[in-house]
Amino acid sequence: MSELGREDRLGIHLQDEWKISPALTLVAGIRYDLHTRINGTWSPRVALVYNLTPDQTVRLSASVAYRPPTLFESNLDLRILPTVPPLFAPIPLFGSQRLNPEQIISYEAGYQGWWMKHRLRTRLDLFFNHLSDLINFQTIGTTRTLINGGEADIYGTEAGLEFLATRWLSGFANVSYQKIGQTFTGVSRRGGPDWKANVGLRGDWDSGLNGEIAVHYIAGATYPLIEFFTALAPVLPVPTSPTIDSYTLLTLRGGYRFWHDKAEVAVAVFNALNDRHKEHPLGDTLGNRVMGWVTLRF
Repeated sequence: MSELGREDRLGIHLQDEWKISPALTLVAGIRYDLHTRINGTWSPRVALVYNLTPDQTVRLSASVAYRPPTLFESNLDLRILPTVPPLFAPIPLFGSQRLNPEQIISYEAGYQGWWMKHRLRTRLDLFFNHLSDLINFQTIGTTRTLINGGEADIYGTEAGLEFLATRWLSGFANVSYQKIGQTFTGVSRRGGPDWKANVGLRGDWDSGLNGEIAVHYIAGATYPLIEFFTALAPVLPVPTSPTIDSYTLLTLRGGYRFWHDKAEVAVAVFNALNDRHKEHPLGDTLGNRVMGWVTLRF
């Protein structure tokens, strides 16, 4: 079994802001972290904010950050003993005291604009993240050991808008796309949907009634499965496909405020269309759910 572990951490963060011109602002910061098992790390961050007009802004930023190994990753010493054939032999899992921190280098570019006397807000963001020295299991024979290795690039875009149609009706819509490029193989590979989209309307009336309707679309995705679960497929009902289908969620919420807005009764329906789906191949199949509550404020 794993031994007891201890670690000490110390972080120092400095940040400042310079008004280079009436339209251009520079924000810069740096963080220094000390950790029991790794050398000190410097994490700089810089951002430029340019006001095209008082209501339109462009932002460029770059940063470097680190994630030190956890106590679990450093001290893991575990034997998994399967009880079904053909996996009767124990599977050793080991951590390492010589792990380096994971690193992420991030670049972002964004635009935000207000229109129609601030009744409409639009935004567009681009991002690129480079991850290196990620901590993952490496299999040697029947032993799995945590090591640093491999790289991944996660990049994409997100666009959205929010609007105030009337004093009592507002809404939103956004869509995002991301792609993952990586050198990992097997279970260490990252997974996730490429596309997500959301749209909704909110109503809030003086009578106390309020409600919301929202639609969420999530594209299909592929997630790597641990070999252990794949090997159990002949004897147990575990999934063997790493792919899940796309799904659409319709969420409804209605409420009524009373007692001078200090109390509210509300009901919400999650997945009102009962689009039965999984968020991960090993997860539960999700259906609809109805919840109600009473809120009091004093």
